[in-house]
Amino acid sequence: MNYAPAKIGAYYFDGWNPRASHVTERLRTEFGNREPVWGWYDDTDKIMEQQIDIAANAGLSFWSFCWYWPEKNGPDSPLNNAMALFLKARNRSRLQFCVLVANHSGFRIGPEDWPSVCARWIVLFKQPTYLTVDGKPLLIFFAPDELIKSFGTTESVKTALNVLRKDAKAAGIPGVSIAACDAALPESGLERLRACGFDVFTGYNYSWAGQTDPNRKEQSFASMISGHEEIWDHFARCGALPYIPLVTTGWDKRPWESINATDAERAICYPDRSPEILEKFIGEAIKWIKSNATCATPEKLILLYAWNENGEGGYLTPTKSEGAVYLQSVTKALQGK
Repeated sequence: MNYAPAKIGAYYFDGWNPRASHVTERLRTEFGNREPVWGWYDDTDKIMEQQIDIAANAGLSFWSFCWYWPEKNGPDSPLNNAMALFLKARNRSRLQFCVLVANHSGFRIGPEDWPSVCARWIVLFKQPTYLTVDGKPLLIFFAPDELIKSFGTTESVKTALNVLRKDAKAAGIPGVSIAACDAALPESGLERLRACGFDVFTGYNYSWAGQTDPNRKEQSFASMISGHEEIWDHFARCGALPYIPLVTTGWDKRPWESINATDAERAICYPDRSPEILEKFIGEAIKWIKSNATCATPEKLILLYAWNENGEGGYLTPTKSEGAVYLQSVTKALQGK
C-alpha cells in the first residue's frame, strides 16, 4: 500500500523472546488482554513474517528496531534477535527499517566501542530496504546526552559522528542522517545537540506529555494529543533541524511495576486509551506534517511508539482479546477516515 499523506513507522522493541523475556506475571494475568495474536514471544521466522504482513497491510512503512550494544558480556544481545529474524524474512521487502541505538544504562557506547559499532551499522545501511532521510540511511540515538557523557564534549561527539559519515562514504554510502531523540528542550539544549552534529530531531516516547493533574497517577489519554502538539510546535519554532513527529500510542507500565508499589513508586498511566482517540492523534500528526512541511523531513516521516511495547502500554500489535483495532486506527488516519 502507498499512502501519500505521510510515511509512518513504529519502534520495535524485542523483549519478547525467552532469552530476553519481559513477560511478567502481571502482564500474563492482570493485563493478559495485551497478549498478541501470536502469543507473548515473537522469536520464530513464521511469526516475524506474519508481523511484517500485518504491519504492511495496515499501512505502516517501516520499523525502527531498538538496537543494543551491551557494556558487559560481549557485543551481542538477545534484544537484537527480532532484527536478525526480520533480515532473514522472505517478505522483508514489504517494510523498510532503520536502527534506534538504545544507548542507555547498560548499553552505553563510548570511544572504545565506536569503530566496532560503526562497522556493524554500515553493514545494515547496505541492506536494500534500509530507511533513508535525504537519501542517506537514518540512524537514531535514544540518549544523545549519554553520548556526550561518554565522549566528554560535544566536539568529540561531532568528530565521532563525522567518522561514521566518512566510513559510510568509503563503503559506497552517500553519508548518514543522524537523529537525536529528545523532548522539547529549551533552545540552549537543542543548540547543544546541534553542536554535536545531529541532522534530525525526534523522540522515543513523550509519556508525560498528557499529564494534566500532577496529583493523579491516572490521566486522560485524549490529553496526550495537545501535549504532543505543544512539543511538535516547539521543535517547529526553534529546532532549526528537521523534526520527525513522535506519537505515543499509549503509556501504562503497570505490568512492569510491583503489585505492592507505593503511589510514589508508580508511574503515571493513561488507562483509557482507545482506537478512536489514537486515530485522531495520528491524524493530528499528519495535519502537522502538512502544515509544517519545511520543518518535517522530505519523506514526511512520522514515528509511533510503538509496534510492541506491550508491557508499557504503547503497542499496535493485534491482540487475542481486541483484534487489530489499534492498527486499524493507523489505516483510518492515513486514509483520512
